[in-house]
Amino acid sequence: MAKRATLKDVAARAGVSQGMAGRVLGNYGSYSKDTQRKVRAAARAVHYSPNVIAKALRTRRTRTVGVLISDITASFWTSMIRGIQDRAARDGYSIIVCNSDEQSHDEKAALATLVERGMDGLIISPTLGNHSYLRQLWRGGTPLVLVDRKVDGLDAPSIRVDNRAAAREAVSYLVRLGHRRIAIIRGPEGVETNDERFAGYAEALAEQRIPLQPALVKNARFLQEKSFEATRELLRARIRPTAIFVCNEAMASGCIHALKEARVRIPQDISFITFDDTVWAEYLDPPITCVSQPSYSMGMLAFDHLLGQIHGHGGRARPQEEVVMKTRLVIRGSCARVNGA
Repeated sequence: MAKRATLKDVAARAGVSQGMAGRVLGNYGSYSKDTQRKVRAAARAVHYSPNVIAKALRTRRTRTVGVLISDITASFWTSMIRGIQDRAARDGYSIIVCNSDEQSHDEKAALATLVERGMDGLIISPTLGNHSYLRQLWRGGTPLVLVDRKVDGLDAPSIRVDNRAAAREAVSYLVRLGHRRIAIIRGPEGVETNDERFAGYAEALAEQRIPLQPALVKNARFLQEKSFEATRELLRARIRPTAIFVCNEAMASGCIHALKEARVRIPQDISFITFDDTVWAEYLDPPITCVSQPSYSMGMLAFDHLLGQIHGHGGRARPQEEVVMKTRLVIRGSCARVNGA
């Protein structure tokens, strides 16, 4: 078996000290461009690869972060993960992604695995069931950033959007088109993202003195199949809604499926707005009006905030900072003016 190349071999070939070779390959400290070029060329020439396990044991860092989100198939999350990964790669980190499906027991199992594997930090969109465990991790010194949601009593940095204002803007747009029977398909109560979006919906109605009708409020727990059933319930009502506001991508696909199955035309029969600008929204017929979130930028910021904690400084990010980003209402063809409005 060929002998594994060492850092000493790289240094000798590059004509620099072992410490300088380690500095270049570890991406820390100062060195010239010429030294960087020579060391990296030497590393390639001798087929050097760092002993990650040994380094982790020595530094107590794995240069890996855990990312735990609710639905890896959703465009919002895949875009955010890309932002996290691009920033992580820039700084020499890897990521491990886990999916909770909004299930607290799956989240708890994933958290336990990530902690066991010695992640340098965690980026998480929390479910309802493990807030006390997250507080315990935070108090124990685990670097932690929350995305899309906050947790009461946990002052870890959070990166999210102004969900209330975004929902209010979307529903107000429907009201301006003359709609008065506006249904909402929402997520689970107690989840901040859902509660804020519902509050924005209610505010938009109240501003125009439109009564909030419980029959037009459906809880689909952010799940496609639940949204499909919720939409069928709305369509069976004696008086159907003239518009539906859906609070995430998974529920949007379930709602559209139910509308198409019932041969309900968008927007001629029912207008439609969803949270999340999905990859398919603009290619449907009609293209879908939606609330667009800056998910890629949210991912980059989340990693920067985490890195600031890992290195124990406030250079790129100040721990315990809350960042609330703006959304954008993308108006396409899925909403129509009510006749006579």
